[in-house]
Amino acid sequence: MDFLSSVFKTLTLNMVNPLSAGDPAPQDQDDIDRSANPYQPTAMEVILVRAMLEKALQLPPEIINGIIDHAEYWPHTSTIIDYSNWPQGQRVVNSGDGSSENALLLRTLPLGFVKPPSSFFENDGNREVPLEPIPREPKEFPVDTYQSRISPTLSHPCRKIKFTIVSHDQGWGGEPRTRRTYKHSYTWFDIGLERCLQTGDDIDKPTFDPQTLSTILPKVREVDPNNDKDSHVQGTHTFDFPLCPQKDTMIQCNEVANGQYHQYEVEWKWTDNMSSADLFEEGLIGNPLPKIGRGQATGDGKFVRDLKLGDVITVWAKARFAGWANYIKRIQVDVYWVV
Repeated sequence: MDFLSSVFKTLTLNMVNPLSAGDPAPQDQDDIDRSANPYQPTAMEVILVRAMLEKALQLPPEIINGIIDHAEYWPHTSTIIDYSNWPQGQRVVNSGDGSSENALLLRTLPLGFVKPPSSFFENDGNREVPLEPIPREPKEFPVDTYQSRISPTLSHPCRKIKFTIVSHDQGWGGEPRTRRTYKHSYTWFDIGLERCLQTGDDIDKPTFDPQTLSTILPKVREVDPNNDKDSHVQGTHTFDFPLCPQKDTMIQCNEVANGQYHQYEVEWKWTDNMSSADLFEEGLIGNPLPKIGRGQATGDGKFVRDLKLGDVITVWAKARFAGWANYIKRIQVDVYWVV
């Protein structure tokens, strides 16, 4: 690792750190702290650095890959929803029926794409509109249908996802012993996943619109006519939203009974290896993730490693039980991948 660090230090000494033309404008420090602005390379810059290492140092691809990953020198995309521009200056997700207490906030660009691949993604209004909960066979497109359009060559190129969330709960309620902690918090944020599937024999490539784009997470289930919570559902299928936060899908929950906005920064990396099994479940050691409001099974890196080219990440805001409300000011998702 010392060798990798020294090589990357040599490279960065010769680099400047400007904001590229595509970077978002700086926000108020109350929203997002941008005092540290590390260099964010484009896909083309990463490709050029790889060529420099190969030609100047005559390093094999395995060593070059190690340098790039150790330095986290990856291209990325940012998806931002800022509710401070709304008339209320925020968005509020209230507990109630299923149509109000589960709110899709945003969807990212497909993994590996730096520009919208279809008119569906070009329309900003579609960033927070859920797809129809249609059950589909998991018939995926061959990886080369994506590789022919973008620079990543790996079928699983994702390396890191960074979530930056500015939010709080209703500011009151909860059991006295849980206030100003994350225990029994019933306002939170969940991860979701969309993927292009072959919905017909006449479709030979992903279209990145509702014709092929399908919801993988949350799961889709049949409507139960005997279930009161399905009374508002139109159609035969709906999304299966659990009542309480799930340990493997919860990104972050709000601190209980704290009405002041807080900026949460959560990183999921492909190298994460914190397992939630055995030692944690048997109480031999404490899982640190729930103490900071994260899902206790989100530290193993599996979600990041399993992401495929073209996958779309979604973020859902949740609120449960009478009186609970999720106040959201801003959310940003940065997705990093290797080329």
